[in-house]
Amino acid sequence: MKTSSRTKNSLFPNERIASFINLKGKIFAEYNIIYRINDKFSVSNLSQFKNKYQLLFQRFESKVQQLNLVMIDSLFPSILSDIALEVFLNNISSFNQYIDLKKTIKVIDADSKVEKEYFKYKFLTFIHQLLYSEIATDNVFNGKILTDRIYCLKNNNGEIEFYSFFEQNKLQQLLFEKMRIEINLDTSSISRKEVKLCLKIFA
Repeated sequence: MKTSSRTKNSLFPNERIASFINLKGKIFAEYNIIYRINDKFSVSNLSQFKNKYQLLFQRFESKVQQLNLVMIDSLFPSILSDIALEVFLNNISSFNQYIDLKKTIKVIDADSKVEKEYFKYKFLTFIHQLLYSEIATDNVFNGKILTDRIYCLKNNNGEIEFYSFFEQNKLQQLLFEKMRIEINLDTSSISRKEVKLCLKIFA
């Protein structure tokens, strides 16, 4: 006998239907980050910025998004704000490239090898949360992990590869290399004292 969806749902009330998500072009997060223009510089246009020290990080436009990022690390909002500046100046377009920069935020008293491992671990943790939680939204992060998401991506042979929660390590490593970061200049802006940069993170 064929079981109706209504009967099936009543038999398994807590069962969730898997969500299939196409990775190609997926936007994982957008952050509006506010900077104060350094008093030593006089600039009136976004194209006039030549180095990141012309801008001083102030806050995220969304307080909830900023607080959510603290769940990764207390310094992570500052790290992401520094990444946004490097992207803005066309120095990087991925987390992997940021780690390879000679000048990054000094977050621990250790040699460069240990510091790179620190950054990579934090970025992989962040990618995990982008994949399986609502950390990038304007909802207060409650720590809930959504294991029913299945990501798909077409490989070079034209075959579709699927990544369930059980393949998350492979997917995290893939996105660590392939995930793109850019500044959306259409929604970024400058005023007399402040600059807003819209940081977009996508596959």
